Parts: sequence; C-alpha cells; structure tokens
Amino acid sequence: MGRVLPIFVLGALATAGCSRSACVNEAFYGLPSPDGRAIAFIFHRTCASPAALTTEVSLMPFQESLRGDPGNVLSVAGDRAVKVSWHGSTILWVTGVQGATYQRPGPIHGITIEFH
Repeated sequence: MGRVLPIFVLGALATAGCSRSACVNEAFYGLPSPDGRAIAFIFHRTCASPAALTTEVSLMPFQESLRGDPGNVLSVAGDRAVKVSWHGSTILWVTGVQGATYQRPGPIHGITIEFH
C-alpha cells in the first residue's frame, strides 16, 4: 500500500537549511511504509558549492520532518538514480548505490535496510 506524497507536501515537510550548517537538503521523493509509521526520503544535499551535491536517503518516523541533517541510510556523490521500496513494513530496499560514500550497516527504528 505504498503511496507517494505529492511534491508540495514534500517541500513543506522536507526542505530545510540549517542555520548551524552551510548545507541545504531538498527532498524530491518520500515513500511511507505500508503501516504508515515510517517514511524514507530521497533527497539532494548541497554543501558550500554546487560541486558538493550528494544524493541521500533518510529513514525516520512518519511524523518527523527532514531537517538539515545528512542522510542516515545512504550518501552517494552527485545526482544518482537511487530508489527505495518497501518489502513489508520492516524492510526497506535501497537500489542504485554504486559508489556510495556512506551506507548504514544496521537497522534504523526497527527497520532493516537492504542494499541491492
């Protein structure tokens, strides 16, 4: 029962610059878990210059918004075709991770992350 949040809702929930950081996050995709308790965001993070663009994934409780923090699941340099999909409510698949500079090795909020 995965559903995609409309882009204007993502903008309201997930675009943030942090006053203590020179980085800006711009979410372009959010996929809620089938049980509605969690959401996986795919976003671009830009720090200091356009050359520092990364594609990142964060997993968080549905009620939380994406702030200025880096991805807690994945970070990969550049604009990449990263995708996420749910397999039940407790397994998140992440694909398109070639060249990742960061991959979370363990579960987050009781959700297992698998890289394919």
